[in-house]
Order: sequence, then structure tokens, then C-alpha cells
Amino acid sequence: MRSIILDRFVQKVAQIIQTEGAACFSLGVADNRLHPQAVISRRDGITRDSLGHVDVDSGGAFSAAVSTALSQRGPVVIDEATRIDDFKVNPPVLVMPIIWEREPLESEEEPVQRAVGVLALWEKRGGRYDEDDYKLAETLSGQAAALLVEEQLDEFDDIQAAFSTVPVGLMLVAPDNSVLVANAAAMLVTGVDPLQGRRIENIDYGNQLTDLLKQARDSNDGNSALAYVSRDNESYSASAQLTQEKQAIVAFTQSPFSTAAEELTGQVAHELRTPLTVIQGNLQTIEVMIEGGIHPEDQDIIQEFISTALIQSSRMFRLIAETLNISRIHAGKELELEVEHFNLIDALNQILEELGDYLLSHELDIQAPDEIMIDGDRAKIISIFDNYLKNAAKYSDTGTTITIRLYETDDDMVAIEVTDQGIGIPLDSIEKIGKEAGFRTDLSKKQAGGIGLGMVYTRRVTEAHGGRMEIESTVGEGSTFRSLIPKHQSDE
Repeated sequence: MRSIILDRFVQKVAQIIQTEGAACFSLGVADNRLHPQAVISRRDGITRDSLGHVDVDSGGAFSAAVSTALSQRGPVVIDEATRIDDFKVNPPVLVMPIIWEREPLESEEEPVQRAVGVLALWEKRGGRYDEDDYKLAETLSGQAAALLVEEQLDEFDDIQAAFSTVPVGLMLVAPDNSVLVANAAAMLVTGVDPLQGRRIENIDYGNQLTDLLKQARDSNDGNSALAYVSRDNESYSASAQLTQEKQAIVAFTQSPFSTAAEELTGQVAHELRTPLTVIQGNLQTIEVMIEGGIHPEDQDIIQEFISTALIQSSRMFRLIAETLNISRIHAGKELELEVEHFNLIDALNQILEELGDYLLSHELDIQAPDEIMIDGDRAKIISIFDNYLKNAAKYSDTGTTITIRLYETDDDMVAIEVTDQGIGIPLDSIEKIGKEAGFRTDLSKKQAGGIGLGMVYTRRVTEAHGGRMEIESTVGEGSTFRSLIPKHQSDE
């Protein structure tokens, strides 16, 4: 999936190092090719879509520079015009490896360094790269590593549809059977902490996981499942699903109703990685710019970095608050509202900026006035937008239109309405959406993963404001989700 964060990142790289062109490539482990993720070129007409994959072993000047940069873990400069795929770029061309680093898991272990991509910069203004440029490029490539790894980890969201029950533990296993990622629940089930970096055969209890992975890799559909007994004699259902890169998602599952809160917490924790990555990367870049001396032309760039970090920190606070409120619902408690007077259009603009990457593959049709003032809990109402928009994107095809309408009704209510062109909801299931925890239609289970708590939370937030939730849908044509909320809240 194309990342708007990477697009903005590459644009800032070109601005900071003052080049006419910049590109960020991910490195395919299986095919040893560079895959373009984001490109900016002011004069060459190169775009991400027009630039093809680059074979590192092709023998060209650019490929040779890439091989050298990756092997020596440092920058390489080409002082002559160079071809990147079918495009000719002007010198000098700087090739900087993007290295993902992890601290050792144990005292005797060496730090892990893995090449995940390459940053390419060409046509430097002034004609030469200096040591300050190398230092900046190295810092920026560190941010790119975090973003590229984040893109890879986002596959968790897409692959969860393969699991028939709600996972309490998740592991991402590489083709060589080393554990790339694991959550705390997986460590609890296996009795091994930490799991990351270890090989399956070294943490396996009774060869159960080895058999599970072998079955998945030998099967026609890349799926397998078995009953798993932990070291503490606890029983779980273990399943494995292969990804396109031949990695395997391993899930340990129990009852979806008893573990729904834990699953939601895991999902929110996963979502927190994106804003954390952006905030950390922006602050690191600002720190490097300050060390090198701030120039007048840097002011706008620094201000944009700060603004982006503030937006993402707000998103983090809201995600955490939503998790805590879901826990209150599970405990049978009422939601507490922090009522304020605010412009609903500003709240919409905030969530659209936060979800820019998520909604990138859909067309947006926004029908709203410049201002609708309302009394309510701003953060919780933003969560209504969040859940409606994410569901619309999740259950509709790429390129379809999502329509957002905000309007006032005759009975002093405000309508928040999101319409998609997706799979739709059967008529006999509409009344259950948002009322039964864990309820999802057969159509939605086939389309994407999830546990159905987002709509439960949305309905509870709407009703806590004295409003009501309405759903209109036709199977195969799409759905409209609407929250009608009073403009004013009682003082009682």
C-alpha cells in the first residue's frame, strides 16, 4: 500500500539536503530487488508509478553503487549521469543504505543490523555532497528504516481475516523460522520471553510449532491449524497463515468473547506504532538540523515537522482513551463525557489528516458546511468518524468513493453520515450491528479481520450524547452509517 507518510518524508529529504530528486526503495529479501516506495523529482518526470523495480545484481552503475553501499553500510556517490531503471538522472547521485537496527536480546548476543532499503538522492544544488549531507542522510535513512519496517508490520491488519477466531497471541515468523515480531500474549502462551530473534526450533515445546509451520508450507492454501498445549498444560488452538513473502502469521486463540478486550488492546497498540514512528523521526531530524545550525529557509520545514508530531500525539491520546473506554463498556459502566463547545468541521478535518494514509486508495466526497457548532465530547465524537471511515475503507474496493456528509436536522440534531460502495449488510443483520459484542456478518468476515467492537463503541458514544445510530445498506451496493447527535447537551 502506498504510504503518504513516506511521500512526505522523501519530499522533506529533498528539501533538507537540497536535491532535485529523491527516492526511497525497499529491498526485497526474496528477489534482491529494489521496490520504489516514494519518489520526488522536480525536473526528470520520475514518479513512483513510472519507476520500475531495480535488480541489485543487474550490473549497471546504480546497481553497483547500491551493492557497495549495502555491503559497506555507508554512502556511495556517483559523479556521472546515471540510469535508475529507464530514467537518466543528473549527478552527483548519493546512495545511502537504509539499515534497520535492533539492540541485542541477550548480553552475549550481537546487535542485529538488517538492510531494508536504499535512499537515493540526485542533482545536488551546488554540485557536491559534503560531510553534513552525509550525516543528515544517515539520520534520515534511520527514519526511513522505521517507516519501511512499519509498512511491513501493517500486514497484520490485512492478514487477520485468515483467522477463524480472535487471537490472544500473535507471532510473525520469517521463512528461515526466526521470530520477527511477537506480542506479549504469544510470549505468555509459549512461556518464552523475549521471542523476537529466536528460532522456532529453539523455543518449540514438543515440536508443535515446527509441525504447524511445516503443514502450512506443505498445504495448497498456506493454512494449517492444530491443538496446542503449553508448558503450563493450557490448551489453545494454534493456526498458521502464509503471507505472499512466505512469512507466517501464527495465532494462538481462545474464546472471542472472553478475550475481546485483550484483542482490541493489541490492535490499538499496533496502531500506536505509526504515530510513534512519525513523532520520533521528526524530532530526530529537527535535532540534527539544530546541531548543524538553523537557516532561515529551514523554519517552514521545522514547523511542519512540529505540526505533524502534534497531530500524531493527539491521535495517540485518543487511541489510548478509546481503549480505556472499551474496558469501561466491558465492565458494564457508563461512558463519561467531557463536554465542550467545538466546530464539528474542525474535528472532521483532524481525523481526515490522521487517516490520510488509510484512505489514500479511495475517492472522498465531502459534503459539509464551513461550520457546525456542537456541544459534546470532542475526542469521542472523533472516534465516531474514525470507526465509520475505517469500516468504509475496509469493506469497499480500492478506487471506490466514500461520501462524508455533515448536516443539521430540523429537530436540532447534527448528522454524521458516511456512505461507502462496499459489500453491504444483509437486512436481517442490520439491527445487530453495534449491539452484540463480537457480532459480524459472514460477508464482513470474508472481507477483512476484526472483532466487531468498533461499532459497539460508536453506538455507545452516540447514545451517551442522547443520540441514535442508523444504518442503511444493500448487499453488493454499499452502506450508510449515520449518527444523529443533539447540538446541545443537558447540564444535568
